[in-house]
Amino acid sequence: MIAYVPTRLASFKVPKRVFFVEDMPRNASGKLLKRELRARYASEAEG
Repeated sequence: MIAYVPTRLASFKVPKRVFFVEDMPRNASGKLLKRELRARYASEAEG
């Protein structure tokens, strides 16, 4: 994916990291909880 995306997007839009998750955290109304995702994967991104 990292090799494919630069051919399709501008360089500043290319992601530096990609995480594959089995389930996305959502609230009761079904909206994505971005804060929880950031907190969950912040430790992996640092290391």
